[in-house]
Amino acid sequence: MKLFEHDQTKFSKNEYFIGGIKTYVYNTDALPAYIESHHLSETNVDEMAINVLYLLHQRGGDFKYTEAIAYNILAQYYAKKPESNDVPLLCVTFDLRNHGERLLDEAKNLDWRKGNPTHALDMISGIMGNVADLKLIMDFLPSYLNLEGLLSREFRQKNQHWHFKYRNILSGYSLGAHTVFRFVNEHPEHIVAINPVVGCIDLSSLLINRLKQNAIDSTDYDKKWFYYTYDELDLNSEEKEQYPEHLHNYLKAEDESIFENFPMQDVKIFASFGAVDKLVPAKLSSVWCDTYLNTNDSAEIFTQEDTGHDVTPEMIDNFTTWLVKNI
Repeated sequence: MKLFEHDQTKFSKNEYFIGGIKTYVYNTDALPAYIESHHLSETNVDEMAINVLYLLHQRGGDFKYTEAIAYNILAQYYAKKPESNDVPLLCVTFDLRNHGERLLDEAKNLDWRKGNPTHALDMISGIMGNVADLKLIMDFLPSYLNLEGLLSREFRQKNQHWHFKYRNILSGYSLGAHTVFRFVNEHPEHIVAINPVVGCIDLSSLLINRLKQNAIDSTDYDKKWFYYTYDELDLNSEEKEQYPEHLHNYLKAEDESIFENFPMQDVKIFASFGAVDKLVPAKLSSVWCDTYLNTNDSAEIFTQEDTGHDVTPEMIDNFTTWLVKNI
């Protein structure tokens, strides 16, 4: 995935060290004037919300990829939003586990084809670690921002039970998109919208097809492997070493929950896929996406023709158009 061109001069960037994780927050400069104008008005105080977009990078990447996208999203968002909408948008990035400055073993980010026999274990445990890290940052970022410190004593006395409304949005790319689905499955009450890009809701099928090297046009590739017992996978001894039974049982429960119980009515979605993506084929999520479209009126699925496993300018442009309209 390429590093997008971006202008770092238009929006502020602050670094916070949250629970041992360097966390970068963009556009905090927009907050003081917004808060001052709202908290002085008794008529719109309940509308004082903050939109926070968390961006999660791909396997093998780092926060610099999502930082470049963040600057593009911010520029497009403010160019497209109506003047009547003065709610600020913040973007948040950080290095995922075993990536960027947190890299410990680069080999653990490789797949089976590139010689990593524990690819499945490393990827899934990393994703769930990312879920925990994201929850930690989401819980403590408001404390580091300390927006309550911008409120007057008079306001605090009149509104003792009032609090800022953080409308959290998740945007993830490839590995980051896998993480988005798992995070919402674990913590749906914290998210208002998601933007998964070239991700997969069914990691059981993704990994088993990858392990068994099933052809994408085969009947085996169309199976929902999370509905199968471990014995029904019909793995040989080497494959069993690479895909242990305990992992299958753990992952199948996660995937079944996402497939059947995802909070589609409560969480808005704009998802993007590449029509010719061979690494994470869109067909693995197609039935689920169709269900989303029939469940949530705000849902949009963008599948870009002649595009593989990549993030494109069109995907970002379409997402920001959707974001202005729906958030």
